[in-house]
Amino acid sequence: MVKKQRGHKAQAITRLLLMLVILVLLNVVANRVYDRYDLTTEKRYTLSPPTVQLLRNLDDVVTVTVFLEGEFPAGFKRLRSATEDMLYEFNNVSNGKVQYRFIDPSAGSYEENQKLYKDLTDRGLNPTNLRVKGNEGSSSKIIFPGLIMRYMDNEVPLQLLESQIGMGPEQVLNNSIELLEYKIANSVKKATDRNVTRVGVVQGQGELAPMQLSGMIQTLVDNRYDVKLIDLPNTLTLVNKFDAIIIAKPTLPYREQDKFKIDQFIMNGGKTLFMVEGSNASMDSLRGQPMQMAMHPDANLDDLLFKYGVRVNQDLVQDIQCDVIPIVVSATNPPQTEFFPWPFFPIVTSYSAGAENANAPKPHVIAKNLDAVACKFVSTLDSVRVPNVKKTPILYTSAYSKSVLLPTRIHFSMLKAKPEPKSYSKSFMPIAYLLEGEFESVFKNRLSAETLDALQDSLENVSYTEKSPYNKIIVIGDGDIAANEVSNRGEPYPLGFNPYTEQNFANKDLLLNCMEYLTDNNNLIGTRNREVKLRLLDKVKV
Repeated sequence: MVKKQRGHKAQAITRLLLMLVILVLLNVVANRVYDRYDLTTEKRYTLSPPTVQLLRNLDDVVTVTVFLEGEFPAGFKRLRSATEDMLYEFNNVSNGKVQYRFIDPSAGSYEENQKLYKDLTDRGLNPTNLRVKGNEGSSSKIIFPGLIMRYMDNEVPLQLLESQIGMGPEQVLNNSIELLEYKIANSVKKATDRNVTRVGVVQGQGELAPMQLSGMIQTLVDNRYDVKLIDLPNTLTLVNKFDAIIIAKPTLPYREQDKFKIDQFIMNGGKTLFMVEGSNASMDSLRGQPMQMAMHPDANLDDLLFKYGVRVNQDLVQDIQCDVIPIVVSATNPPQTEFFPWPFFPIVTSYSAGAENANAPKPHVIAKNLDAVACKFVSTLDSVRVPNVKKTPILYTSAYSKSVLLPTRIHFSMLKAKPEPKSYSKSFMPIAYLLEGEFESVFKNRLSAETLDALQDSLENVSYTEKSPYNKIIVIGDGDIAANEVSNRGEPYPLGFNPYTEQNFANKDLLLNCMEYLTDNNNLIGTRNREVKLRLLDKVKV
């Protein structure tokens, strides 16, 4: 018995020592080898391949200062935690080249805080005024839900909190979390990318004037695009001069030689954003006139777009979900003005459509989690069957809309009648399309030897091409979507800002997403498809 007890004791000591050795070895290995496993259903902690590639190619340190520190409600604590988790992943994947810190901008004295608030606002971060509940009641607190990223001499501000009209606070915060990877990765790209994307804005056929496009142009310039105006009739060729071109609301017919320049630009891989309307309706034509007869403006681009896979219909959209216009209702001094819903000014809200209607189409990555976009006198689009071209709608009308064929009369007396929902029987009509694939030239089998010789100047030593490589085109049935308002003093307002209601719409974000999707070959914008499911408690049961 004694020998057996001594044997068991020796075995126990041996096992204990062996276990201690294994634990020590595991700790040594764990200190040298690091890995994480994402067990979430939506893979919320797994970075996409384009982001990983971007971070592993960094050649210097990126410093990130996040202004989400302090006492917050539960929702903002969740945003702060998600931001820290995302930056931790960025730091890990980049081998420590993404360094970050969190600071409280309200931690100092009143004078220090006010100075810092002004500095952050001047640098591009917008504050949010929170009502915080405490033991002694509720109080107001200013926070800056954003960050500032620095790389060498470049500085990029980033607003982390989305602003979305008509959404509850939980959904807004959830959408902000969904976009964290894309927004932070895109900021890293802006700060570190030395390549400049060349964008040309076409002029010469009655397009929107530079003053009306100043908001869009400034947005592109602020995001590292090199933007130039193109006098198309006096430009020999666009090939190899620009990466992308923008055509915004042409009102005069394009000459065949100018269409040829655009066609060959696309055939040689150039990206194009068309904003073409099917009607000539405008508010300027209604000022001082009892009515306007809306007609089809022949810009002579229909055959070009049809060949690429889309048709701009000769109609006008009316939508119950619309913006308002000011109308003088009393000729007093000063005149009395009231706001009336104007169904010809649809408000596009792709994110809320799916939440309210199960039949709503799933939003494309370009428009996903985007705030409301303001449109004016929009035309619907139809896709055309074209081989090797994928057609994807990216913007829709609301669930209660309709279209009227041209010609049609537009007059302010229409405001007297209350909109009847039954008459708005169309739902989710497409007003913008993304075309992807290999496009055929509209001039294929149309060019004689004499015509080709006449167009030789437009080729400028580049041979005529009948078919493009894989390419992308975006067509929007509204030109005013890119136009900013201009004050009576001739000063432009920011793009998407309504000076009458002082409401900001996401027009510049939409156009920026369009350009990034067209020109970013790394598909970083694809990270906007990330989904983080919002699992809320049942408030009634709670």
